[in-house]
Amino acid sequence: MKGKTKPAIEIQPLIDIISLTLQTGFLEDGLSGYSPASLLLIAKPESGKTTAIKEFRHLPFIYYTDEITSKVILEKILPFTQGERPQKRFIMIPDILNSIEKQTYTRLPLINTLKSLTDEGLTKVETPFKYHETLGKNPVKLGFISAITQKGLHAGGQYSVKNDLKRVGFMSRLTPFSYRYPINKIAKILNYIKDEDAKGKYDNKQIKTIKIKTPAKLKRYTRKGEIFEPLIEISKYLGEQSDAYGLRSQQRLQKLAMANAMINDRDEVTEEDVNKIVELSEYMNLEFNLLRW
Repeated sequence: MKGKTKPAIEIQPLIDIISLTLQTGFLEDGLSGYSPASLLLIAKPESGKTTAIKEFRHLPFIYYTDEITSKVILEKILPFTQGERPQKRFIMIPDILNSIEKQTYTRLPLINTLKSLTDEGLTKVETPFKYHETLGKNPVKLGFISAITQKGLHAGGQYSVKNDLKRVGFMSRLTPFSYRYPINKIAKILNYIKDEDAKGKYDNKQIKTIKIKTPAKLKRYTRKGEIFEPLIEISKYLGEQSDAYGLRSQQRLQKLAMANAMINDRDEVTEEDVNKIVELSEYMNLEFNLLRW
């Protein structure tokens, strides 16, 4: 993939979770139908969040931008979300603070708009300039992928981004993915920076990129309760972190397992697909576990 502006050393879990999230934009199930998953990467600065996100910005079904507003959603994104094969299926922002680090009266309406897009679907957008009802018979649904620093998520006390996301119910619609670098990874990156000869050893080619399947028709998967049983405790935990019950989290984790099946050309979800989500769940929290692989 393009965009090798910074060293991306051993960030495979980030590449995997972004890939699976994007793949959910091309499948459906019998519960929530077409409903792409959403993701929020959380880590300290210089942790590879932006680098990982930029690996995917060239994909045509992504609207990539440094900042989003309700006006941009109305005028530049919604026109490309209509029909059976929408041109845009995800909004991708390298740093969510670029859009919501403003006064509360502009932050909350935007968060509410994004919340609707990523769950039940958007039927209308209201801005100071224009009122718009979406075209077509179905609400517009888009996935959302962004990142934020650990400090940026918590800064502001009761008016922090984290609390605002929880207050309006957006946090329960996102997969939080937090992590931190162990000492050995930091040492490798420092070596990459200081030594030109290290480039070949620690270049992006170490990362296993995943090709997103983009069929003309949505791939449909059926739910089989027993196969998804290992995801229930993870869902409950995610729900607790967002002051919810984990019901949306369970739906989202199942969609991610379906995405792994789709990437691997399987028509049914297998134990291998569920185990992949269990493996990644080590980082689906706000605990900032060490990025070990």
